[in-house]
Amino acid sequence: MNSYKLIKTQQDNNTNGEDESTRHLSELADTKISSIKVAPTTPINFLSLRDRFGQISDQYPLPIKFQQLLQTMRNIEQTYWKKRKPLTYDIKTNAIKILQIGQLLKLDKDLYEVKIVNKSIELIFNHIPTENLPQFQPFQSQLPAIFEKRITSIRNKMDKLVQETHENYLKSIGQESFLEYSKEFKIYYPTFDMNFVQDISPIQLPFQIYSDEQRDQIKQIVEITIKYFNLRSVSFVYYNNLIQHLLNKIPLSKEIMEKSLMFLIKIQPDFLQITNAKKEQQKNKWIVQINKLSTEQKQIESLKTYFY
Repeated sequence: MNSYKLIKTQQDNNTNGEDESTRHLSELADTKISSIKVAPTTPINFLSLRDRFGQISDQYPLPIKFQQLLQTMRNIEQTYWKKRKPLTYDIKTNAIKILQIGQLLKLDKDLYEVKIVNKSIELIFNHIPTENLPQFQPFQSQLPAIFEKRITSIRNKMDKLVQETHENYLKSIGQESFLEYSKEFKIYYPTFDMNFVQDISPIQLPFQIYSDEQRDQIKQIVEITIKYFNLRSVSFVYYNNLIQHLLNKIPLSKEIMEKSLMFLIKIQPDFLQITNAKKEQQKNKWIVQINKLSTEQKQIESLKTYFY
Protein backbone atom coordinates (compact mmCIF):
# COMPACT_ATOMS: atom_id res chain seq x y z
CA MET A 1 0.00 0.00 0.00
CA ASN A 2 1.43 3.30 -1.10
CA SER A 3 1.44 6.33 1.19
CA TYR A 4 -1.62 7.93 -0.48
CA LYS A 5 -3.81 4.86 0.11
CA LEU A 6 -2.58 4.60 3.74
CA ILE A 7 -3.61 8.19 4.54
CA LYS A 8 -6.98 7.68 2.79
CA THR A 9 -7.68 4.52 4.84
CA GLN A 10 -6.89 6.32 8.16
CA GLN A 11 -9.21 9.19 7.23
CA ASP A 12 -12.05 6.77 6.49
CA ASN A 13 -11.56 5.03 9.82
CA ASN A 14 -11.68 8.33 11.69
CA THR A 15 -14.87 9.34 9.86
CA ASN A 16 -16.77 6.06 10.02
CA GLY A 17 -15.45 4.78 13.33
CA GLU A 18 -14.71 6.42 16.73
CA ASP A 19 -11.67 7.97 18.11
CA GLU A 20 -10.51 6.22 21.29
CA SER A 21 -10.23 9.51 23.14
CA THR A 22 -13.91 10.43 22.61
CA ARG A 23 -15.57 7.02 22.70
CA HIS A 24 -16.54 7.36 26.38
CA LEU A 25 -18.63 10.42 25.55
CA SER A 26 -20.93 8.51 23.24
CA GLU A 27 -21.16 5.70 25.79
CA LEU A 28 -22.17 8.20 28.46
CA ALA A 29 -24.82 9.74 26.20
CA ASP A 30 -26.40 6.31 25.65
CA THR A 31 -26.55 5.60 29.37
CA LYS A 32 -30.03 6.00 30.86
CA ILE A 33 -30.28 8.51 33.69
CA SER A 34 -32.01 5.95 35.83
CA SER A 35 -29.02 3.68 35.66
CA ILE A 36 -26.59 6.29 37.09
CA LYS A 37 -25.76 5.38 40.66
CA VAL A 38 -25.54 8.29 43.12
CA ALA A 39 -23.24 7.88 46.09
CA PRO A 40 -25.11 7.94 49.39
CA THR A 41 -25.00 11.29 51.20
CA THR A 42 -23.00 11.56 54.39
CA PRO A 43 -23.42 14.17 57.12
CA ILE A 44 -20.92 17.03 57.27
CA ASN A 45 -18.54 16.67 60.16
CA PHE A 46 -18.27 20.10 61.74
CA LEU A 47 -15.17 21.06 63.67
CA SER A 48 -15.00 19.45 67.06
CA LEU A 49 -14.53 21.57 70.16
CA ARG A 50 -10.92 20.44 70.26
CA ASP A 51 -10.40 21.60 66.66
CA ARG A 52 -12.14 24.90 67.30
CA PHE A 53 -10.41 25.80 70.52
CA GLY A 54 -7.04 24.15 69.98
CA GLN A 55 -5.24 22.32 72.74
CA ILE A 56 -7.68 21.57 75.52
CA SER A 57 -6.32 22.53 78.92
CA ASP A 58 -7.05 20.96 82.25
CA GLN A 59 -7.76 24.44 83.62
CA TYR A 60 -10.12 27.20 82.62
CA PRO A 61 -8.51 30.29 81.07
CA LEU A 62 -8.30 33.35 83.33
CA PRO A 63 -8.81 37.05 82.58
CA ILE A 64 -5.52 38.87 82.13
CA LYS A 65 -6.09 40.80 85.36
CA PHE A 66 -6.34 37.49 87.26
CA GLN A 67 -3.31 36.05 85.47
CA GLN A 68 -1.25 39.05 86.53
CA LEU A 69 -2.54 38.85 90.09
CA LEU A 70 -1.62 35.16 90.25
CA GLN A 71 1.85 35.92 88.87
CA THR A 72 2.29 38.64 91.50
CA MET A 73 1.45 36.10 94.19
CA ARG A 74 3.93 33.62 92.73
CA ASN A 75 6.67 36.28 92.75
CA ILE A 76 5.88 37.22 96.36
CA GLU A 77 5.91 33.60 97.49
CA GLN A 78 9.18 32.98 95.68
CA THR A 79 10.78 36.04 97.29
CA TYR A 80 9.73 34.80 100.71
CA TRP A 81 11.21 31.37 99.94
CA LYS A 82 14.48 33.13 99.14
CA LYS A 83 14.60 35.52 102.13
CA ARG A 84 12.70 33.41 104.69
CA LYS A 85 11.58 36.48 106.60
CA PRO A 86 8.73 39.02 106.39
CA LEU A 87 8.77 41.16 103.24
CA THR A 88 8.71 44.96 103.32
CA TYR A 89 7.14 47.16 100.63
CA ASP A 90 7.33 50.96 100.51
CA ILE A 91 3.79 52.34 100.14
CA LYS A 92 4.72 55.12 97.71
CA THR A 93 6.75 53.05 95.26
CA ASN A 94 4.76 49.79 95.50
CA ALA A 95 1.19 51.07 95.42
CA ILE A 96 -0.05 48.65 92.76
CA LYS A 97 1.59 45.64 94.43
CA ILE A 98 0.03 46.63 97.77
CA LEU A 99 -3.38 46.82 96.09
CA GLN A 100 -2.78 43.35 94.64
CA ILE A 101 -1.83 42.02 98.07
CA GLY A 102 -5.13 43.44 99.28
CA GLN A 103 -6.92 41.55 96.49
CA LEU A 104 -5.22 38.30 97.48
CA LEU A 105 -6.25 38.84 101.10
CA LYS A 106 -9.81 39.43 99.90
CA LEU A 107 -9.74 35.92 98.41
CA ASP A 108 -8.05 34.40 101.48
CA LYS A 109 -7.65 36.53 104.61
CA ASP A 110 -5.33 33.93 106.16
CA LEU A 111 -2.60 34.14 103.50
CA TYR A 112 -0.70 37.02 105.06
CA GLU A 113 -0.67 39.38 107.98
CA VAL A 114 -0.05 43.05 107.17
CA LYS A 115 1.66 45.44 109.57
CA ILE A 116 2.25 49.14 109.01
CA VAL A 117 5.86 50.14 109.65
CA ASN A 118 6.55 53.86 109.12
CA LYS A 119 5.69 54.43 105.43
CA SER A 120 5.89 50.77 104.49
CA ILE A 121 3.96 47.57 104.99
CA GLU A 122 5.44 44.41 106.43
CA LEU A 123 4.06 41.20 104.97
CA ILE A 124 4.11 38.23 107.33
CA PHE A 125 3.43 34.80 105.87
CA ASN A 126 1.01 32.55 107.73
CA HIS A 127 1.22 28.76 107.99
CA ILE A 128 4.69 28.40 106.42
CA PRO A 129 7.28 26.88 108.76
CA THR A 130 10.61 28.18 107.47
CA GLU A 131 12.60 25.37 109.11
CA ASN A 132 11.02 22.81 106.76
CA LEU A 133 11.59 24.71 103.52
CA PRO A 134 14.07 23.26 101.01
CA GLN A 135 17.04 25.31 99.89
CA PHE A 136 16.16 28.14 97.51
CA GLN A 137 16.68 27.40 93.81
CA PRO A 138 16.32 30.54 91.64
CA PHE A 139 15.78 28.80 88.30
CA GLN A 140 13.26 26.23 89.46
CA SER A 141 9.93 26.56 87.63
CA GLN A 142 7.95 24.93 90.43
CA LEU A 143 7.97 26.29 93.96
CA PRO A 144 8.01 23.94 96.95
CA ALA A 145 4.72 22.10 97.44
CA ILE A 146 3.57 24.28 100.33
CA PHE A 147 3.71 27.40 98.10
CA GLU A 148 2.15 25.69 95.08
CA LYS A 149 -0.75 24.55 97.27
CA ARG A 150 -1.41 28.15 98.34
CA ILE A 151 -1.26 29.39 94.74
CA THR A 152 -3.57 26.61 93.52
CA SER A 153 -6.09 27.49 96.22
CA ILE A 154 -6.20 31.11 95.01
CA ARG A 155 -6.39 29.98 91.39
CA ASN A 156 -9.45 27.84 92.18
CA LYS A 157 -11.20 30.79 93.79
CA MET A 158 -10.49 32.91 90.71
CA ASP A 159 -11.88 30.13 88.51
CA LYS A 160 -15.07 30.12 90.53
CA LEU A 161 -15.56 33.87 90.05
CA VAL A 162 -15.15 33.56 86.26
CA GLN A 163 -17.38 30.48 86.01
CA GLU A 164 -20.19 32.19 87.91
CA THR A 165 -20.03 35.16 85.54
CA HIS A 166 -19.91 32.78 82.56
CA GLU A 167 -22.99 30.86 83.72
CA ASN A 168 -24.93 34.10 84.13
CA TYR A 169 -23.85 35.13 80.62
CA LEU A 170 -25.04 31.83 79.12
CA LYS A 171 -28.45 32.32 80.76
CA SER A 172 -28.69 35.86 79.39
CA ILE A 173 -28.16 34.67 75.78
CA GLY A 174 -30.16 31.45 76.09
CA GLN A 175 -27.18 29.11 75.70
CA GLU A 176 -27.37 27.16 78.96
CA SER A 177 -26.77 23.92 77.05
CA PHE A 178 -23.17 25.04 76.39
CA LEU A 179 -22.42 24.67 80.08
CA GLU A 180 -21.93 20.90 79.68
CA TYR A 181 -19.18 21.43 77.08
CA SER A 182 -17.68 24.19 79.20
CA LYS A 183 -17.20 21.88 82.16
CA GLU A 184 -15.94 18.98 80.05
CA PHE A 185 -13.39 20.90 77.98
CA LYS A 186 -12.63 23.81 80.36
CA ILE A 187 -13.66 26.43 77.82
CA TYR A 188 -15.91 29.47 77.73
CA TYR A 189 -18.49 30.48 75.14
CA PRO A 190 -16.79 32.14 72.11
CA THR A 191 -18.54 35.51 72.63
CA PHE A 192 -17.96 35.57 76.39
CA ASP A 193 -15.83 38.60 77.29
CA MET A 194 -13.71 38.01 80.39
CA ASN A 195 -13.78 41.73 81.04
CA PHE A 196 -17.34 41.06 82.27
CA VAL A 197 -15.82 39.46 85.39
CA GLN A 198 -15.82 41.94 88.24
CA ASP A 199 -12.53 43.07 89.69
CA ILE A 200 -11.59 41.75 93.12
CA SER A 201 -12.00 44.51 95.69
CA PRO A 202 -8.84 44.73 97.83
CA ILE A 203 -9.25 44.78 101.58
CA GLN A 204 -9.11 48.26 103.01
CA LEU A 205 -5.81 49.08 104.67
CA PRO A 206 -5.59 51.80 107.35
CA PHE A 207 -4.17 54.35 104.93
CA GLN A 208 -5.10 55.87 101.58
CA ILE A 209 -2.94 54.69 98.68
CA TYR A 210 -4.34 57.08 96.07
CA SER A 211 -5.75 60.54 96.72
CA ASP A 212 -9.19 61.75 95.64
CA GLU A 213 -7.47 63.94 93.05
CA GLN A 214 -5.68 60.95 91.54
CA ARG A 215 -8.96 59.02 91.48
CA ASP A 216 -10.66 61.83 89.54
CA GLN A 217 -7.75 62.00 87.09
CA ILE A 218 -7.96 58.27 86.37
CA LYS A 219 -11.72 58.58 85.88
CA GLN A 220 -11.16 61.36 83.33
CA ILE A 221 -8.55 59.28 81.51
CA VAL A 222 -11.00 56.37 81.20
CA GLU A 223 -13.79 58.58 79.82
CA ILE A 224 -11.58 60.42 77.33
CA THR A 225 -9.77 57.25 76.20
CA ILE A 226 -13.00 55.40 75.40
CA LYS A 227 -14.39 58.42 73.49
CA TYR A 228 -11.09 58.75 71.59
CA PHE A 229 -11.17 55.15 70.40
CA ASN A 230 -14.88 55.32 69.54
CA LEU A 231 -14.40 58.54 67.57
CA ARG A 232 -11.65 56.93 65.51
CA SER A 233 -13.58 53.63 65.18
CA VAL A 234 -10.42 51.65 65.82
CA SER A 235 -9.15 49.17 68.40
CA PHE A 236 -5.46 50.16 68.20
CA VAL A 237 -3.64 53.50 68.49
CA TYR A 238 -0.04 54.50 69.00
CA TYR A 239 0.86 55.11 72.62
CA ASN A 240 2.31 58.58 71.95
CA ASN A 241 -0.83 59.65 70.07
CA LEU A 242 -3.03 58.63 72.98
CA ILE A 243 -0.79 60.40 75.51
CA GLN A 244 -0.83 63.58 73.44
CA HIS A 245 -4.61 63.47 73.08
CA LEU A 246 -5.02 63.04 76.86
CA LEU A 247 -2.62 65.94 77.52
CA ASN A 248 -4.73 68.15 75.24
CA LYS A 249 -7.78 67.36 77.38
CA ILE A 250 -6.37 67.13 80.92
CA PRO A 251 -3.92 69.68 82.40
CA LEU A 252 -1.25 67.29 83.67
CA SER A 253 2.47 66.94 83.11
CA LYS A 254 3.51 64.26 80.64
CA GLU A 255 5.24 62.30 83.43
CA ILE A 256 2.11 62.15 85.61
CA MET A 257 -0.07 61.36 82.61
CA GLU A 258 2.10 58.41 81.61
CA LYS A 259 2.15 57.09 85.18
CA SER A 260 -1.64 57.40 85.41
CA LEU A 261 -2.16 55.61 82.10
CA MET A 262 0.24 52.82 83.08
CA PHE A 263 -1.61 52.42 86.38
CA LEU A 264 -4.84 51.97 84.42
CA ILE A 265 -3.22 49.45 82.07
CA LYS A 266 -1.78 47.43 84.95
CA ILE A 267 -4.96 47.18 87.02
CA GLN A 268 -7.38 46.77 84.10
CA PRO A 269 -5.43 44.90 81.39
CA ASP A 270 -8.62 43.30 80.03
CA PHE A 271 -9.81 46.84 79.23
CA LEU A 272 -6.62 48.47 77.98
CA GLN A 273 -3.19 47.05 77.20
CA ILE A 274 0.01 47.66 75.29
CA THR A 275 0.34 44.86 72.75
CA ASN A 276 4.04 45.15 71.96
CA ALA A 277 5.70 46.57 75.08
CA LYS A 278 9.23 45.20 75.34
CA LYS A 279 12.32 46.46 77.07
CA GLU A 280 14.07 47.04 73.77
CA GLN A 281 10.98 48.57 72.16
CA GLN A 282 10.84 52.37 72.06
CA LYS A 283 7.70 54.04 73.38
CA ASN A 284 6.95 55.75 70.08
CA LYS A 285 6.37 52.27 68.62
CA TRP A 286 4.09 51.03 71.38
CA ILE A 287 0.54 50.17 70.32
CA VAL A 288 -2.33 50.48 72.78
CA GLN A 289 -5.34 48.20 72.33
CA ILE A 290 -8.77 48.73 73.85
CA ASN A 291 -11.56 46.25 74.50
CA LYS A 292 -14.31 47.62 72.23
CA LEU A 293 -17.02 46.12 74.45
CA SER A 294 -15.96 48.36 77.32
CA THR A 295 -18.16 51.24 78.41
CA GLU A 296 -17.39 54.29 80.52
CA GLN A 297 -19.90 53.25 83.16
CA LYS A 298 -18.51 49.73 83.52
CA GLN A 299 -14.84 50.72 83.69
CA ILE A 300 -15.43 53.56 86.14
CA GLU A 301 -17.51 51.22 88.30
CA SER A 302 -14.64 48.72 88.25
CA LEU A 303 -12.16 51.42 89.24
CA LYS A 304 -14.09 52.09 92.42
CA THR A 305 -12.78 48.82 93.82
CA TYR A 306 -9.25 50.25 93.90
CA PHE A 307 -9.99 53.58 95.59
CA TYR A 308 -11.13 53.89 99.18
